[in-house]
Amino acid sequence: MGILNALSFGVGLLTGTQIGLRAAWQRAPRPHPRVLAGILEHPLRLKYRDPAQTLGPFGLAEGMSVLDLGCGTGLFTGEMAGQVGASGVVYAVDIQSALLEQARRRTDDAGLSARVRFHQSGAYRLPLLAESVDIAILIATFSEIPNAMLLLEELRRVLKPGGRIGISEEMPHPGYLPAPVVRKRLAEAGFRYGGQQGNAFCYSLLYFRE
Repeated sequence: MGILNALSFGVGLLTGTQIGLRAAWQRAPRPHPRVLAGILEHPLRLKYRDPAQTLGPFGLAEGMSVLDLGCGTGLFTGEMAGQVGASGVVYAVDIQSALLEQARRRTDDAGLSARVRFHQSGAYRLPLLAESVDIAILIATFSEIPNAMLLLEELRRVLKPGGRIGISEEMPHPGYLPAPVVRKRLAEAGFRYGGQQGNAFCYSLLYFRE
């Protein structure tokens, strides 16, 4: 009986901690902590976050200009660079310099650095020209940005007419937002819905700038 009580207490403590963490994140969204960067590339995460499969719904192609907003350690940056080819460019943006350095090293090691431009920046004033991006991709990033409307206004500025936004969220992230919440915010900002793939655990949304 003592073991059962201990297990029940442990499950309850873990559940309570998760609820508290998620509630705090919803009140004050924030970037993924640098000290927890290893989680981004944990083998369990990579089981559902294969870079090529994650990017598949967004339709990257040769010659595109892509914004990797919240690039983190560059897990997806190299795959983007490979898909846009030598004539394309990836703008890898993150607010944390330590993560950008990891992303830069990863890209250098893969021989793809000529296709990537790294920028340390927040999301509300991106260091990019107006109408310079074919697609902006946010993987487990949308929920980390406190003011969604300011973010979406800035994405509208940098996207070319007819450009796209690809958003992918995952339930293990403490800031996880369900797809209907994200869809409501994109609709309110005037972006046109282009489709959804995945499930409640991990989903991807595509939207178009009119």
